[in-house]
Amino acid sequence: MMRLAPTLLGFAGLLAASATFALAGTAGPIEESDVTTHRSQGEVRTIEGARARLSRTAGGIFVALETAGLTPGHAYTLLLAVMNDPGACESTPCAPSDVVGRTAEVKADIVGDADGVIVGEDGMARFASFLPAGALPKAWFGNGLTNPEGAEVHLVVNDHGPFLPERGAEMLTTYRGGCADESVPGAFPDTAKADGAPGPNTCRMVQVAIFAPANM
Repeated sequence: MMRLAPTLLGFAGLLAASATFALAGTAGPIEESDVTTHRSQGEVRTIEGARARLSRTAGGIFVALETAGLTPGHAYTLLLAVMNDPGACESTPCAPSDVVGRTAEVKADIVGDADGVIVGEDGMARFASFLPAGALPKAWFGNGLTNPEGAEVHLVVNDHGPFLPERGAEMLTTYRGGCADESVPGAFPDTAKADGAPGPNTCRMVQVAIFAPANM
């Protein structure tokens, strides 16, 4: 997908899809979460005016994230992390060390390219995605989404740096398209490092929204 942000399609798509499942009697309520800066960027602060939403069904998870404060002209992707057994995490909410370091225990998986946008002059972006239950194509660990109604879900905004037209498709549809090797966390698996061709840009995880299951 290649598109300019912002649009209203993220929230509209989430609400429309949720309404469809509600009519079928299978949708849960729409959960909301603040969007904060990512801990890797220093002191954590809430992004003013930003909001994330999630709707769970037995068949999967719908997510949408609307945010601000991004760098105009940069490409961004949405990374989706799921912890199917959040009760096995060593902290609440689950920490990156749980997701990447204790993947088997918490039955975690990550999709690094759930949506992609190029940010306009206002610094705003809207992302939306659906994660189906079961195996997840291009997921990093092969655990899939086995517990959509009880999983902890993290939405992470990943900055790929200035948009490079010659690498445009990869920068919007892969985890590390356009990113220099040194800007990809060393703890990430080879599947993440191979998802997209290296490039000259410094990539960073800049914002996050976290959804804990209702029973946690």
